[in-house]
Amino acid sequence: MVAYAAVSAAVGTVLLVAPKEPQVQAYPVYIYTEGPTPPSTTTTGPSPVAMPVPEGYQRVAGPGGLITTIPLGWTITRSTGPGAMQATDPADPTRYVRYGGSAAPATDLVATHVDYEQRFAEAHRGFQRFSLGTTTYHDVPAVDWEFEHDSAAGRRRAHSMYWRIAGTEYFLYASSTTNRWSDTKSIFNTMVDNSTP
Repeated sequence: MVAYAAVSAAVGTVLLVAPKEPQVQAYPVYIYTEGPTPPSTTTTGPSPVAMPVPEGYQRVAGPGGLITTIPLGWTITRSTGPGAMQATDPADPTRYVRYGGSAAPATDLVATHVDYEQRFAEAHRGFQRFSLGTTTYHDVPAVDWEFEHDSAAGRRRAHSMYWRIAGTEYFLYASSTTNRWSDTKSIFNTMVDNSTP
């Protein structure tokens, strides 16, 4: 089973600490759309087929070239820190996902996230880790982290994944109050299943 680790100091701080007031449209918002398929110059091999967007979701492009899917109608804003976007449930502002990518720090992926978890746990009452460790995502090493903590909105649960490709660290993150976690977990899983690179 996948296990997760803490976020890099730069990316982790951005991703795991909810902004007090996200700046709406402070960062360009990209809704991913398929471009027209150029005519084939050869007759060999099948035409490439785009992965279908799951029902109730839309494809979005995030910083660093990340492409993922988020629920239709969620409000997209810039999150704090480099390379991070946030999509918030308009019916429940305590439920959101984050995604993006930025230049990877020079430190080891796992060590950085383990260090970040330690600092995050010290700053958040009632912190409880469910998983923190390594996995493979898109054929590269990744860190998988799931945890709960207390917040002003009540008990919160979060799940995140971090991986690096060609000098960029990418991430997916979902968080909600624990009473909404079963719905939110399926959103996180859909993002994981439909993200590139």
